[in-house]
Amino acid sequence: MNENYILTELSEDYAKEICSWIYEGEYSIYNFSDWDTVVKNGWDLSLEKTRRLEFVTILLNKGLVAYGRISLNEDKVYIGIGIKPSLCGKGYGKKIMKLLVEECEKRFPDKTVALEVRSFNDRAINCYKKVGFEIKQKYTRKTFDKSEAEFYYMEYIR
Repeated sequence: MNENYILTELSEDYAKEICSWIYEGEYSIYNFSDWDTVVKNGWDLSLEKTRRLEFVTILLNKGLVAYGRISLNEDKVYIGIGIKPSLCGKGYGKKIMKLLVEECEKRFPDKTVALEVRSFNDRAINCYKKVGFEIKQKYTRKTFDKSEAEFYYMEYIR
């Protein structure tokens, strides 16, 4: 089957669908709260202006397969990515990451493309390395739920 990836705006309907995705095991830290909770807390995914400016939807043959976040932070542009749980570990990440890197370079051509990833997430780290990212730093920081976790900072090498 011909793979027809499309990168487009993240609509509220897609955001709601993403909130329903359930990751298993250690990956459950990537689960969102339900949509009503996301809205009530004013989290970025629920804010229309932020969704339009920073979030993108990745469709494959017209179905939602992933979302990305492209955010500028001083001299770097950061990529965040979430792949539909049923598709994780099945080879979609490399193509999706290439699309996101291309979009970063289109929006911010003179900026370093970077990301951070939890150090346990070997599946993602290996994908990022295959696309051209290198680990530059390892650190521990507070997370969304106020716990601490270990992360790698990675940069895309052109």
